[in-house]
Amino acid sequence: MKLFHFFRKESRPPKSQIFFTAIVSGLANGYLLMIINSAAEAVNKSDEIQFNNLILFFADLLLLLYTKQYSLKQATVIAENAINRVRMRVTDKLRRTELAYIETTGHADIYTRITQDTSLVSESAIILINACQQLIVVVVCLVYIAWLSIPGFLITVSVLGFAVVMYLYNSKHIGNNLHKVSVKESEFFNGIDSILAGFKEIKINRNKNDALFSHIETISEETKDIKISTGLNFVIELMFAQTSFFILCAAIIFALPVLSPTFLGQIVGITVAVLFLFGPLSMVVGAVPMFIRANVAVENIYRLEEDIDAASKDWQDIETQAPDFESLELSQIRFRYPEHNQGSGFGVGPIDLKINKGDILFIVGGNGSGKSTLIKLLTGLYYPLSGNIYINNKPLATDDYAHYRELFSSIFADFHLFENLYGVGEVDQNQVDALLRTMDLEKKTTFKNKAFSNTDLSTGQKKRLAYIASVLEDKQIYVFDEWAADQDPEFRKYFYEVLLQDLKKKGKTVIAVSHDDRYFSAADKVIKLEYGSITK
Repeated sequence: MKLFHFFRKESRPPKSQIFFTAIVSGLANGYLLMIINSAAEAVNKSDEIQFNNLILFFADLLLLLYTKQYSLKQATVIAENAINRVRMRVTDKLRRTELAYIETTGHADIYTRITQDTSLVSESAIILINACQQLIVVVVCLVYIAWLSIPGFLITVSVLGFAVVMYLYNSKHIGNNLHKVSVKESEFFNGIDSILAGFKEIKINRNKNDALFSHIETISEETKDIKISTGLNFVIELMFAQTSFFILCAAIIFALPVLSPTFLGQIVGITVAVLFLFGPLSMVVGAVPMFIRANVAVENIYRLEEDIDAASKDWQDIETQAPDFESLELSQIRFRYPEHNQGSGFGVGPIDLKINKGDILFIVGGNGSGKSTLIKLLTGLYYPLSGNIYINNKPLATDDYAHYRELFSSIFADFHLFENLYGVGEVDQNQVDALLRTMDLEKKTTFKNKAFSNTDLSTGQKKRLAYIASVLEDKQIYVFDEWAADQDPEFRKYFYEVLLQDLKKKGKTVIAVSHDDRYFSAADKVIKLEYGSITK
């Protein structure tokens, strides 16, 4: 089972002690049956109180309580450690992967695997250990029945064996359904994410709003139907298990005396053992749905990790340092997005472009012309399908990308504003305060302990705050994708005529996507893209 493999692979000591104490706990639990039956037979023969059996009973009970508590507590600890280890490993790999993978993989799917699936595996740990203990009790009970009567043992094993085979057969179908539910749940979360991310758009467009909700409702209905089908299968399994128990009791009481000469004491003992066995067996059977769900969760987690591994290329576990920048050249660069639905994916190229240190380059063009794609190629977020990138007249190899990306500080059109200045060394508080005043943000937010007190700002204000964070990174090349688009005329002019020129004076290189033709004179070079190619 994948769940057992998961804990065997991911957990650390003292897992051997846990399983040992779980076995001792199960044996102690089963031994209680023998003590009780022995005491009952002794009472039947004599009216005296069985002090020996009473002492054994309490001693065994104390052993049972101690070992059970120890195994369950330690199982909780190692399970949480294992889950934390896997979750952080996957998260670590996620930050190492490529942008193309993040763009093509649903965020909801990633969230579900790292959060819900890991939580489900975590919850299964105690149930797993308890089920193992109860399984040992079942084995002890069967051994005890065999000691009382071999025919009784054969009847018991036959009935239970048939029930288990049927149960496992049905469980395979349930597992397939749970895989489908997992996929549907990710689709549902993507729909919810669409509501939240596109709330403004659907709020002003009723048809879009209703169509999106209808799509989500359809997914939810399909998920519900699969869950109902799965739940009904669980009910059938539960009823089948209970029916098997009653059939077993009837076979012991009515059929066993006919098939084999049996003393009344043996029938009573076997019946008591079956009754004693039913509780642990019910717990084992009841844990199977959790095991199935946890197995699916483990499979999902490992599949996500494998997909991330397959998408990762050039991460190096060494300190990355940007080269001293003098020039950047794109020679016959081509890139094309993967085809979808047998259609031809959008592409750019061939692109020939050279940028020297201290240049201010403007990239212009209509929507869909390839500006953002070119920016991602320039910053090393995409790998070209053909052509070469030259840095300081040397071709850029795949292994060089980690160092190459360190040249850039970028504010993309769909940028994310971090509250903390991650990865920035010591920061001059006076410099930050001065930048906040320059950007007219001193009344909106403050800076303390490498964090901004407020990032709930307008889009233009967020971009100005992102600019401050970008300047503090002090990189060699600055990339601004439509930065001025959300600024008022005063700040737009200030951006082109002051901020960009200040960066140039400091020896920085600037690449900016712009539509403001009135400020094109602020650039050293302007290139125009149409249908993925440079036309000017």
